[in-house]
Amino acid sequence: MDLKAVKLLLEKNAKKTWNPLGVKEEYCSMWAEGMNFPERGEVLLYTGCLYQMIPYIDMFARLLKGFESMNPALFGIAMKIKALADSLGLDTISLLASLEISKKDRERYFRIVRSIANALLSAGVKFAYMREEPYSGVLYHDLGMDDLFREHVMRLAKKIKETGARKVITIDPHTTYMLNYLIKEFVDDFEVEVVHYMDVLLERGYTPKVRGPKEVVIHDPCYLARWNGVIDQPRVLLSRAGVKVREPEFTRKFTGCCGGPIESLFPSLSSKLARKRMEELKETGSPCFTVMCPICLTNFQREARELGVRVFDIMEVIE
Repeated sequence: MDLKAVKLLLEKNAKKTWNPLGVKEEYCSMWAEGMNFPERGEVLLYTGCLYQMIPYIDMFARLLKGFESMNPALFGIAMKIKALADSLGLDTISLLASLEISKKDRERYFRIVRSIANALLSAGVKFAYMREEPYSGVLYHDLGMDDLFREHVMRLAKKIKETGARKVITIDPHTTYMLNYLIKEFVDDFEVEVVHYMDVLLERGYTPKVRGPKEVVIHDPCYLARWNGVIDQPRVLLSRAGVKVREPEFTRKFTGCCGGPIESLFPSLSSKLARKRMEELKETGSPCFTVMCPICLTNFQREARELGVRVFDIMEVIE
């Protein structure tokens, strides 16, 4: 795999759309159509767009896996064809997405985000939401693209500040970690409280209802458990809904890797790591897995059919 070419592709997409996969910011906000959230307020719901990007992440991973098994020269040729199409004004990302991504796939991930928002509303939380929501930029940091990351988070901090928010509610582990730790290395005056939505729901005494399987094995996303300390929260919410939780051998802070962080550079190795972790989860005897991270969700799903299991986001198990 030509890693330089992959990084160049991500940089070009970012320059064009402020998103590594070329996903437009208005798409990130489509899940909220008709919900009429205010654009300004002291509390802001910031999704980071990762759930909404899952169909694009899947499409990108499939393409890379295909190129990985080919002659490296073919990948370079493909990149030149894309560059030519871009120079002619063709939106190649939207074209590929229209061919590869179904409306059903998109709606599933919009529904997860909508379920989180509805749970917060049911718990009495009022919040604002950006009409065109920017991506968090965390992938640039993970890949060592520091200049791009700095430029991205400075713009993100400015947009959050323009909403008047003093508190930001996040919905995924990577965005939570980025806003709690990384952004402060580059933006001196980022003085907002950052809290994960499950902490908010527990603080409000929220009791969810079951909407999926009544028994699941839980996988702790590494960034959520090790860096953000969100470990008991999902277990309490599942228990309040009456869902039985099975624990794998390696769990909580000692959870296993889903392979997701390297999927954009080493897709085959990423698949091997996902299968290894899923075999551990399957040993509990439950065919239903639940996760609390869009990266874990998409990486496990690609292997789920062959392993005979089903993978759910926690907001597909409860609501």
